[in-house]
Amino acid sequence: MMIKVLTLISITLLFSVSAISQTEKTAPSITVSGQAEVMVIPDEVVFRLKAESVNLDLNMAKTKTDADVKKIIALARSYKIEPQSVQTDYIRVTDHYTQGTQNKPREFDGYAVTQTTTILLKDVSRFESLLSDVVKAGISDVSDVTFRASQMRKYMDQARSLAMRAAREKAVALAGEISQRIGKANNITEVGMTVSSAYDEDSDHAGSNYSSNSSNISSVEIGRSISDNQGTIAPGMISITARVKVSFELN
Repeated sequence: MMIKVLTLISITLLFSVSAISQTEKTAPSITVSGQAEVMVIPDEVVFRLKAESVNLDLNMAKTKTDADVKKIIALARSYKIEPQSVQTDYIRVTDHYTQGTQNKPREFDGYAVTQTTTILLKDVSRFESLLSDVVKAGISDVSDVTFRASQMRKYMDQARSLAMRAAREKAVALAGEISQRIGKANNITEVGMTVSSAYDEDSDHAGSNYSSNSSNISSVEIGRSISDNQGTIAPGMISITARVKVSFELN
């Protein structure tokens, strides 16, 4: 008798769980996406300056590269840039070859000694002046110039909040068309956060990219622009786009 009672209780419990599960699966809901963009004026500039020397004598190549790096550091000091805003990478030494042709194979012509220095300038209004002084100092290459916002986390939170609001407003509007109201959210997914130049039409908005307004320019290009009395780079604005996906219950 006890076995029959336990079996009956087990069957009843299984039936109850199954019924609850089916109810949850068939509960009406609506899933919408929300997107929002926040435009930010950059207030910082990051420079990546590459010093490189090629010489058959490795020591001479290193000496020249070291001298260029010292010029960069001295330049940063003259602009009152804090020591923690200047960072140098490890020296990289590689074999350097001439460019080969169909009739002449490439040949070893020395050792290339390269060192990159990153400088954070917190006064955007001085970036043209700093670029000009970089060229005058004889730095071989400006590998990257990136404009960014110092309070990026705050603006990203704003974009995310606005995206959630957009998703809710969309859900309310869609539910209203069928005379229903939305209830609590039962699932929230952040699809992605994109940070890019506001005017970069070719930027990839599929993933998260936290650099912004980045440009690769050579010292020759900078020198030409300065000699023509023209600006080299316009900081523009930073576009921060947040995307979310939310599911709401329908009442």
